[in-house]
Amino acid sequence: MEANLFSVTVIGVPLLAAPAALIWGLRRTLIAVLGICALMLVAPYVSFGVWALIEGEDLWTTLQAVAVSFPAAAVIVGWMLVWTVAYGAIAAGIRLGWFYLRRERA
Repeated sequence: MEANLFSVTVIGVPLLAAPAALIWGLRRTLIAVLGICALMLVAPYVSFGVWALIEGEDLWTTLQAVAVSFPAAAVIVGWMLVWTVAYGAIAAGIRLGWFYLRRERA
């Protein structure tokens, strides 16, 4: 279940960056995506930390075990950011062109 949500987030967020950049602009879109990326990096520590406390496991050992997956998560988040910038920049260019054309007519 969580793996599917992670996959949908990693693929869906960059694809949604184009319409978001058309509406909000590139800067706001990138700030929102950076927040999502930060939550993706912190979420495993929080969920497994809560699980360890509920089950009575050693919290430090659990967090060390989760830390093994951090480099892979960082690469995935980096990939997500690169594609968000790519899709968002295209949409932001269209938005800037639209504003330029509207300004010329007025």
